[in-house]
Amino acid sequence: GKGNGMSARVAKTAGEVILDPLKGWERVELRSDWPWPLLALALATVMAWTTYYANVDLAWLQDHLLAGHSELQGRELEFMRNLLGRTLLTVMSIASSLLVGGAFLLLTAAWLKVVARTRRPDPYVKWVGRAAWLTLPETVMLLMMALRCAIADTSNLPPELSNPLSIAQLTGLGVGSRWLSLAGSVGVQSLWTIALCAAGLRHWLGMGWVRALSIALAPALLLYGAWAMGIALGATQ
Repeated sequence: GKGNGMSARVAKTAGEVILDPLKGWERVELRSDWPWPLLALALATVMAWTTYYANVDLAWLQDHLLAGHSELQGRELEFMRNLLGRTLLTVMSIASSLLVGGAFLLLTAAWLKVVARTRRPDPYVKWVGRAAWLTLPETVMLLMMALRCAIADTSNLPPELSNPLSIAQLTGLGVGSRWLSLAGSVGVQSLWTIALCAAGLRHWLGMGWVRALSIALAPALLLYGAWAMGIALGATQ
């Protein structure tokens, strides 16, 4: 039926954006279907965090989360432990993850619109539709995270190390490291997103690879650079 035709089309676009980005972006131009990658991101987010919190050792996780709050004693500590139940933690992680995803989408679209303003004065909503497909690497990472939490023993895995593609995971960074949340956020999926965006810029604006990559890299460098500087300054206090 009609639904099957559409899902097959969306799946084909997703496959091409992943395997052959230049061809994938051509398909997106013809037929954006942008709500679908966002729906996939939302579902993958819910799956990943629900599976993570269902399998984590809750008492261990509460210790991990409250480790930096030595000022909490007796009753206050008990209250915090009761508050940080599986449901609240799951809802908070899903909500913050979706908020970050939404901010990424809107800011990326704004950045692309600014970059393209002279060569391609498309309306902002059109750039949002293109940026929606840049969430695919994140969706793939979240599905890998859900799979890992479902089949491996992740009972003592801190949330910062839950992304199987992160720098923290790939370098075996210790749980006590102040770089943990930054290194847990940046990973193979970040580089993939940048490469995908560069391929998009080549397609939309006919740019060379070097220029396209530097424009795709700029927001990430700004964001993670500021975060790293904050950590480094915090360490010297």
